[in-house]
Amino acid sequence: MSQVVPTSFLNISSYIQTLVLENNYELHGKFPEDVFRFPYLQKFRVSSNYLELKFPKTNWSAPLKSLQVTLSYLQELPDSIGDLTSLEILDLPVNHLGGPIPVVPIGQVQFVDFSGNKLAGSFPSQVSELSQLSILDLDRNFLSGRVPSWLFSLPSLVLLRLSNNKLTGPIDQFDKVAPLEEAYLQNNEIEGPLPGSIALLVNLIYLDLSSNKLSGNFELDKLSKLKKLESLTLSNNALLSSTSESKASYSLPNLLSLNLSSCDIIDFPDFVRNLEGLRELDLSNNRIHVIEANMFVKLKELPRLDLSHNSLLSLSNNGNLSLFLPNLDYLSLSSCNLTEFANFLTIQESLRELYLSNNSIQGQITKQERTWGSNLGTLDLSNNLLTVVESYPWRNINVLRLDSNLLEGPLLVPPPSTSIFSISNNKLTGEVPYSICEFGDSEIDATLDLSYNNLSGVIPKCPGLANIAYLDLHANNFHGNIPDFCVNENNMLSTLNLNDNDFDGPLPTSLANCLLLEVLILGNNKINDTFPYSLGNLPSLQVLVLRSNNFHGQVINPDNQSYFSSLRILDLSHNNFSGYLPTTFFKSLEGMMGLADVDMAYMGDRFQYYTDSMVLTMKALESLDLSCNKLVGEIPSELAGLNFLEVLNLSENQLVGLIPQGKQFNTFLNDSYAGNIGLCGFPVSKSCGRSEPPPAIFDEEEVDSAFGLDWKFVMMGYGCGMAFGFSAGYIMMTIGKPKWLVGMIQRAGNRVLRRFKKYR
Repeated sequence: MSQVVPTSFLNISSYIQTLVLENNYELHGKFPEDVFRFPYLQKFRVSSNYLELKFPKTNWSAPLKSLQVTLSYLQELPDSIGDLTSLEILDLPVNHLGGPIPVVPIGQVQFVDFSGNKLAGSFPSQVSELSQLSILDLDRNFLSGRVPSWLFSLPSLVLLRLSNNKLTGPIDQFDKVAPLEEAYLQNNEIEGPLPGSIALLVNLIYLDLSSNKLSGNFELDKLSKLKKLESLTLSNNALLSSTSESKASYSLPNLLSLNLSSCDIIDFPDFVRNLEGLRELDLSNNRIHVIEANMFVKLKELPRLDLSHNSLLSLSNNGNLSLFLPNLDYLSLSSCNLTEFANFLTIQESLRELYLSNNSIQGQITKQERTWGSNLGTLDLSNNLLTVVESYPWRNINVLRLDSNLLEGPLLVPPPSTSIFSISNNKLTGEVPYSICEFGDSEIDATLDLSYNNLSGVIPKCPGLANIAYLDLHANNFHGNIPDFCVNENNMLSTLNLNDNDFDGPLPTSLANCLLLEVLILGNNKINDTFPYSLGNLPSLQVLVLRSNNFHGQVINPDNQSYFSSLRILDLSHNNFSGYLPTTFFKSLEGMMGLADVDMAYMGDRFQYYTDSMVLTMKALESLDLSCNKLVGEIPSELAGLNFLEVLNLSENQLVGLIPQGKQFNTFLNDSYAGNIGLCGFPVSKSCGRSEPPPAIFDEEEVDSAFGLDWKFVMMGYGCGMAFGFSAGYIMMTIGKPKWLVGMIQRAGNRVLRRFKKYR
């Protein structure tokens, strides 16, 4: 890392007008405060580093016009910022600013961005005096109180972003209006009816009030004056759409996107029929009963339609939807209680993405249906009642989901164009055909999920499998040796799950070539080998599960180098490991010590699609299970240094001596050490017969604060009889943490689909 040297700036202070230090995480240390007093400094921009910045409380540089600090350690904005009368741009997003909204200099300021900080409290009235302010962004803070109506009257305001805060109450009416073009107030707790005064904001182009507590009757004619409006998002409110007849006297000629999802709508909104320029319509998660094709007679340009999660929906046969929507590209009818394929799909040539998951569609996909959606790129038929697939009529399919149906018979491999294929949780039998070797030959990371079937035989040996990023074959009856998935280092494998099969023999040494591997789950097989220390060099490996096999020998670190530096979950239980617990091995587990947390990226960012099953295989964040082996000796004190270790199971071994003490170790219960009669000290009942350090005392809130966890453990008991790593009930995650795992799951479906559209 490079440290900022104050003299390097101060020696040239008389000449600097613009100072830019961007995208350099090597920079660290305290930034010299006197830089902000340079006599000619006009522009200051710092981003993406580890600098500690403190602004001066007096004597700022008078001519400073632009102050931009992003992704740095900035914690305080002094009141002296208000003295900068020449300041035009105050851009301080994604820092560590807390407390109330800072004082903003009254004068020339035009741009204020405090987004992604920890600001709290209500709006100071001083903001109403910013006559030149054109952009105000306070997204992702903790602001509370009501949205002041004078915000919509600021004479120069063009963009207002108050989303993702805790703002409450109704928005009062206002008379004077700003030239506002974009207003984002989503994800707050704003109440009451849709403010009528919004209709006065005639320059509005984008309006988002989604995920609030708005209520009352909603009629589009209230917004009929907003002729420039292109995007209107009111989803996740308690608005009721009007059932009044459509009026030709009003329209929104430029409206391209309308989102009324989760608004408790019962009838198809009449006003939608007149939105001739609409490009995206989302009416999902409502209670709409009937959809008729003639409702879309004026929406011929509409490419995207989402009617999913309308469980009472009935698609009327009056008219053919494909005739009224000839340009339909995206259609979602998931969770609509459908029992058969809609007739119009057979001639909907423009359709590229179709989502029919979570319905009750029965029957077969036969060879005679080759014209059915022939241009589809994405098809989701998961969670239905399909029994047979005779053919895949979609020659250009890229994403195909058939998981959780009633499919029987042999596996039918999809076309070579397919990059994402899931047919898990069915009743497939027989061997995997060699044609699977053609799978994944595409430009984006591939996903293949055949889990939870009755497939058998050996896995074909072919180089094509090296192109697969996510490969899940668990819960089948495969046998034989594990194939060489990574013959060389030119492979994409990131997740490999072979759990619950009958694989035997040693591990292939080629696994050490899987340099992108993050998750390796090989539990509940018959693998016979020693500890695979060669995997310790894999830079991204975070989850290693070898439980319930025939691994034997010592868990060794042969050359005392740093191994498994990113590992977070290790399960070696139910094997025949013997010998002492290796001190040097635990020293190398930097991932569990928190030493490798500088990298802010989530695990799995490189590819993300099918990670739901990971919840069943990952038992906890930072967990270590060595139970049910033949380990001997004392527990190394180095284990107490694994600061983020939340689950420890050393039960049913032959360990002896004093159990290490420490704040984290004192959270583990007696079950962690059961079956080791030679252990003594807290928390087991056996005393060591010498002075023992008392356990630290701290409350539950202190533990949660120390480790950043908002989740509960459901203690089901340790010991060899528990499916420790594979119990869905073992952990209950209550609020979106731990981020590295939950983030991976939440974003699972979107990343690859976006990449698919990019390459399409």
